[in-house]
Amino acid sequence: MGGDDAPGEIVKGAFKAAKSSAAQILLVGDERAIKKHLPPPPLYKRRGIEIVHCDDYIRMDESPGTSLRRRTSASLVVAARLVKDGKAQALVSAGNTGALHQIALLEVGRLKGIRRPALAALLPSEGEPVVALDLGANADCKPEYLLQFAHMGDTYSREIMGIQNPRVGLLNIGTEVGKGNTLVNQAHDLLSESNLNFVGNVEPLSIFQAEVDVVVCDGFVGNMMLKSAEAISEFILKRMKQAASLNARAKLGGLMLRPSLRSLKQDISHSDHGGAILLGLKGIVIKCHGRADRETVRNGIKAAEQALERDVLGRISENLNASEVKA
Repeated sequence: MGGDDAPGEIVKGAFKAAKSSAAQILLVGDERAIKKHLPPPPLYKRRGIEIVHCDDYIRMDESPGTSLRRRTSASLVVAARLVKDGKAQALVSAGNTGALHQIALLEVGRLKGIRRPALAALLPSEGEPVVALDLGANADCKPEYLLQFAHMGDTYSREIMGIQNPRVGLLNIGTEVGKGNTLVNQAHDLLSESNLNFVGNVEPLSIFQAEVDVVVCDGFVGNMMLKSAEAISEFILKRMKQAASLNARAKLGGLMLRPSLRSLKQDISHSDHGGAILLGLKGIVIKCHGRADRETVRNGIKAAEQALERDVLGRISENLNASEVKA
């Protein structure tokens, strides 16, 4: 029920995913509102879709608080408990990020040894997409959190992206050792002593030039970077569109460039990757963009399936134990 265009785009995205997936999809929310966007029951049930009715849902503008867990009939709480109880293996939501994080942490729970879960997403680059984390789950961090984020990102890069020895970078205001704040400097020392392929401090440009495969930062910095990158890309695309309509010559050039611009927009769109995964929990939790359309939701479900098929959570636990990362 969460998301700027919910439940319509969410439901349609789930139905689209069901047509090419063997997964059973549970749509958690107001049954009457959900059914408005589905074909007749025989058709959607044949696709493996079921509806789990809830009377309540958490609005996008609600402030997360301790009262959220007591809202037992809210769709996010019900969905998280389905994962907790083993009735579902993954949760995909485009709803309130703060509420999702809090409810998932309380209901689904952390993997053994994980200090804090981290929100990880794939950022576009000149090469393969780069795994970036934390992108907003933890505004305040300790150095050891960033070390665990790096191990989780390394595992995700190996298992999902197929990269054998991921290059891990620490996001900073400069590449020199000793730059940045106390958190970053202490995290740099821990990463340097780890068994990761740590390449040192990196600036944002290194991400987009594919100089790293994994980039680590605290949630405040990561969220600001992500939102700034999205805002800048949308601003530039908008200005390009305006420039292409100034006069007849510009319109002709814009017409010729349209296929390339469409490809560029697709490259930087959040819809292709589906969403961010909350790594470090006992279940798979995918956070889609609040403005998620049906394609974003479809890809979010696909990302959840991939994480389950490749046992990302099991691999994270194994790698943390093997690396002797202390809780």
